[in-house]
Amino acid sequence: MSTAAVIVAIITHKFKAADLHKLDPTNHDKEMAYTFNGSTNQFEVSTRAAKEYKTPFSIIISLQHYFRVLSFHVNNAAITDVFYQYTAHLLELIAEYEWHAVFNYHSVFFNRRRAEMAAGEYSHWLLPATDLLSKHVYAYRKPASTKSSKQATGSRTLSNPGDACRNFNEGKCMTNPCPWGRLHACSTCKKTDHGKHQHKD
Repeated sequence: MSTAAVIVAIITHKFKAADLHKLDPTNHDKEMAYTFNGSTNQFEVSTRAAKEYKTPFSIIISLQHYFRVLSFHVNNAAITDVFYQYTAHLLELIAEYEWHAVFNYHSVFFNRRRAEMAAGEYSHWLLPATDLLSKHVYAYRKPASTKSSKQATGSRTLSNPGDACRNFNEGKCMTNPCPWGRLHACSTCKKTDHGKHQHKD
């Protein structure tokens, strides 16, 4: 596929997650691999495909090229910020969960956004897909490193799902259950009926 054909596919929203390799100069000959899941009667992204994208950077770099083309075409700062927020979300997942799980989530999430963008809707890139996170990601948390287990007794890592949601405490995360898998409770008093921004002493 020529460069012009790739750009046209991106701006007409026909470019699939499986095509991202076309934006990575080190991965030109890779094609997405799928396997058939007999229990769900659906094709799913193969773990082998995640192994071909050995590191998250192979996707992140391609995704940035993809977003750059879209941002130039749409020419809207708010939409560019939405793309930035999705990349930040993806990086947070990569930090906490195994790469193959994040890759599967990203592939399905990406393809869901295509039809919405064709209809002019870009904001759903901002919303973590809780159904996909539950299906593909949450069961694959990275094991805690020895360094974090030696931390002081009173401190907890952010990867603990029992930690209070920082965005909820700032009044920014109002979806229940939390799309990040965090506890919606005040970080000051631990009550669940308000966040820190509404806490009164």
